[in-house]
Amino acid sequence: MPARPTVLFYETSYFRFYGAGMMLLWTMQHLQRIRPLFVTPGQGELTRRVQEAGIETIVLPISERWQRAADSRGARGKLQKLLTAPTLATHVRALARLAREREVMGIHANSTRAALMAGPASRLAHVPMWWHLRRERPLHGAERLAFGMAQQVICVADAVKQTLGNPSKAVVIHDGIPARRMDGNTSGAALRQRLGWAEDALVVGAVGSLTPRKRHDLFIRMAHILAAEFPQARFFIAGHRAQGAPASHEAYLHELAGPLETSGQLVFLGWVEQMSEVFAAMDVFAFPTDNEGIGLVAIEAMQMGVPVVRTNTAGAEDMIEDGRSGFIIPTDDLPALTERVRTLLQDATLRQRMGRAGQEVARARFSARAMTDAIERLMLGES
Repeated sequence: MPARPTVLFYETSYFRFYGAGMMLLWTMQHLQRIRPLFVTPGQGELTRRVQEAGIETIVLPISERWQRAADSRGARGKLQKLLTAPTLATHVRALARLAREREVMGIHANSTRAALMAGPASRLAHVPMWWHLRRERPLHGAERLAFGMAQQVICVADAVKQTLGNPSKAVVIHDGIPARRMDGNTSGAALRQRLGWAEDALVVGAVGSLTPRKRHDLFIRMAHILAAEFPQARFFIAGHRAQGAPASHEAYLHELAGPLETSGQLVFLGWVEQMSEVFAAMDVFAFPTDNEGIGLVAIEAMQMGVPVVRTNTAGAEDMIEDGRSGFIIPTDDLPALTERVRTLLQDATLRQRMGRAGQEVARARFSARAMTDAIERLMLGES
């Protein structure tokens, strides 16, 4: 049997393990006809997870000056990036040399920042680069450079491709969840009991890191309104403050939620590794994010049969038929968010019907197997 061709999967955000990192790991784990080689500039949570999965990993160090500059913001951050940019040449050459030595068939860049390194390296190594684009990004600055260097752009949703202007080099491949990720037999009763909530409580949940763009502030304002209308309503937020996110925002959320936290009507669960129990405890999932890719947590909720109310960010229309398999609302629209969640809390039959419809869509269209098969066909030149 001939050896499987190797693809170098490159990611610079090695220090965290959230949606994009999870999708990268699941992709590499499900490859059947391609051998993955994971390359990253440092040792962190994503690196550890990939190594534990048994995937060959190479840590290719990058300039510490650039690492510090990359996390800087504003005009000062731009200046620091400009001043440290020359230090990246060594890293790019090392990445290209590794690609040639391992005779890889191409380089996959899992983010815009990764593409800015992988693009020049792929040119030096004379192999293609595939840029995985996970959010709606108009082509400005870094995104324009990444687009120009990519042989093909993998877009996670139709809206992402449309933002690019529907170029021929862009292809839509939806993110997907491993079959074992969500356990449909899990009960949420134990979590409700630990929180001291009654069996007949109406539970509305949100999931996401405590960063401004996730708009947990809207979720909390909605909770204040609906808690007054539904005495049995309870709310929780699962997620923790991501690395680099301002501590002030987390403090603001707790201040905003103060009365509901004191009464036990709203709880911050923090980071949760196994999410099946969290979704099983929900009657409604609310996802008011301002900027998102396909929305991993929305797929997970749908797979668990939980009706979803989400904003019309990238991927919403790919997964939800508004009014049938979920509700789509505008961003930054508290009245719309409140009204749709209210509608679901008032109607148990609607919750069940919408949850089943969403579950069918999620299981049929958003599986890791389907995602990875499509990526392999693309990389092997079959589509």
